[in-house]
Amino acid sequence: MARVTGLPAPAACLAGAAALWNDWGGRVRARRDHRRLDPLWSAVRAALPEIELVTRDEHSGRAGTHRQDIRFALYRRIIEIRDGQLSLRSHLHPHVPLWVREVAGPTGAEEFAVVLEAAAIAAGLEAARARHHFPAGPGEGFVPHPLVAELREEASWLVKVAAAYTGSPAVAHVRRRVREELARAAVPH
Repeated sequence: MARVTGLPAPAACLAGAAALWNDWGGRVRARRDHRRLDPLWSAVRAALPEIELVTRDEHSGRAGTHRQDIRFALYRRIIEIRDGQLSLRSHLHPHVPLWVREVAGPTGAEEFAVVLEAAAIAAGLEAARARHHFPAGPGEGFVPHPLVAELREEASWLVKVAAAYTGSPAVAHVRRRVREELARAAVPH
């Protein structure tokens, strides 16, 4: 009977290659999601600079989004966006859900939730820039997407929100409505 030698080595190589491929694919996805979140994160950070988590190394200019730490950078970006949302709650106009419904038309529940979350962030940012708080509290009827523990799933959700934030006509409508209302409130009667 002939002895088969070397089978474990090819199997180990294949397993190692698969792990490397998954790791590489995960880094590529993380880099792509990190970049896609940039417009939303930048807008939130511009209005609320205190949300940015800065480490000692970053103060000295030694950190960046290198290949080995891109997942950590993505995780931080998600945390910073979520922190911004918490900070914006008192700035959220209570009519945002109604205004989104006016423009969104018939959509699926997930698409509506994405646009609603993006519009709430946009409305909150407009009011925060004007240093205006709404007495009704954090928008009646607005329930943000539940947070999930899985980085890929949370990133995927926020990428959709970021796309709606920059491209949805409903979000643009909400921004305009909040600006108009804030302008009327600023005019002395």
